[in-house]
Amino acid sequence: MNQIDHLQGVWSCVSATINGKVLPEETVKQLRLTLTRDRYQTEKGTEVLFDSGYTVETSARPPRINIVGTEGALAGKEAQGIYALEGDTLTLCYTMPGKERPAGFESAAGSEAYLLVWKREKR
Repeated sequence: MNQIDHLQGVWSCVSATINGKVLPEETVKQLRLTLTRDRYQTEKGTEVLFDSGYTVETSARPPRINIVGTEGALAGKEAQGIYALEGDTLTLCYTMPGKERPAGFESAAGSEAYLLVWKREKR
């Protein structure tokens, strides 16, 4: 089983920090991430926030993820990130297209980094 298979599933958000600002719990509870072999989709309630493709580079340390926009202004552009998968917890840290890939799992004020922790939903 390759790394991308381990990432597949539906994930509920545990915490989210964007540009150093922690999102309110009410917002976090509504966030959901669905990963298939080639799709990366985040939703807030019934609203789709991102519907993208993605690739992973498991040989890098930490492993890298590139989220590729498929529509609108982000079509064809890559958000660059890193991730850590420990059991049923997925930690993602990424920046929007045009920004440098984060070096560590942090989202300091002014970094424009997104730091999200997801918990795999039980089937």
